[in-house]
This record gives sequence, C-alpha cells and structure tokens, in this order.
Amino acid sequence: MPNLIADKLELNGLLDRQALQGHLDQAAAAARAAGEPLAVLTMDLDHFKVYLEDQGQPQAQAVLLRVAGLLKAQQPSGASLVHLGGDEFVMLLPATDLPAATEKAEALRSAVQAEFAGLAGPAPLTISLGAAASPAGSDWSAHSLLSLADARLTFGKKRLQPHHNRVWAGALPSDWYPRFEIKPEQWPSLDLQPA
Repeated sequence: MPNLIADKLELNGLLDRQALQGHLDQAAAAARAAGEPLAVLTMDLDHFKVYLEDQGQPQAQAVLLRVAGLLKAQQPSGASLVHLGGDEFVMLLPATDLPAATEKAEALRSAVQAEFAGLAGPAPLTISLGAAASPAGSDWSAHSLLSLADARLTFGKKRLQPHHNRVWAGALPSDWYPRFEIKPEQWPSLDLQPA
C-alpha cells in the first residue's frame, strides 16, 4: 500500500524498520550462544487500507496508535516490538519456542479483534500474524527466521480461508522455501485451524 501513514509516525517509542535488522541480529546471536530458541511474529492489520480510505488519515493514525499501545501492553518481558511502517509490526520473542510463540500470537489476535469489534468502518479491523521460531542448534540465520515468519503471514492472508484474522505457523508450499534458503524439515511448524 502506498505509505499514506508515514513511517515517521511516532508509535509510543517502538523500534522502527531501520533498527530491526541490528536488533534481530543481536537477539539471534544471543539465542544461539545460550542454546535457546528465538521466535518472531510478523503482523499486519486486516482491511486497514479500506479503513484509511473510508475514514481518513487522522482516524487511521489514531487506530495505529491504539494498536501499538495494545501490542506493547501485551508484549512479554524481554520481547521487542517493531513498527515497520504503515500497518505492519514485528515482535521478537527471546527464549520462546513455536508453540509458545503461536499462543502469544493467538492472544494478540484475540486482543485486537476485541479492541476494535465496535469500530465504525467498511470492514472489521482485525490482525493477521505469521509465526516462526528458530530450529535446534546454531545453523540458522536471523534473516531466514524473519523471512519465514513473513512468508507464513503472507501465505495465511493470501492462500488460506479466511484471508484475515488468523495466525499461521504451519507449512508452506515447497517452492516457497528456496526463497529464504532453509530446509523446511529443520524448522518447526504447526498446522493450525483457522480462528
């Protein structure tokens, strides 16, 4: 979507897109050194572009501030929340395996759905999330972890019914994996029922 909501929007002191890679690299190095998993949640709001076009930029910015506040309030101790710009966010969850990350993602999805259940607009404002966690051992990269979480978000929103308000931490089509240089059998996945 064209960035009508500027990346400059201050969202309660969250990390921004420029800070993400360095922060993710540090978290991955710490996780590998400690022999602990690292999980990543990628998320974006469903129907946000339609809401922006219908309600206007001031209302859309107010919604983003509410979402950022809600996500921050739900953020576990030690986790990091990043605003990528527009309606996209990433949460880094140290010492978190895929089942725990998926449970946190479901809690976030449910909280956003409840928060905006009565919001006026052309379509329900919900959130979709992709979840990934590092495999056992140290042979993985921060880039692959983030790419897998993002691919799971994309797959959940574009290929699975319903196309919104869901968490996906499951398998992807086999031709997707070479894009981020991973062997799918090494990475944890969970096949979930739609919300």
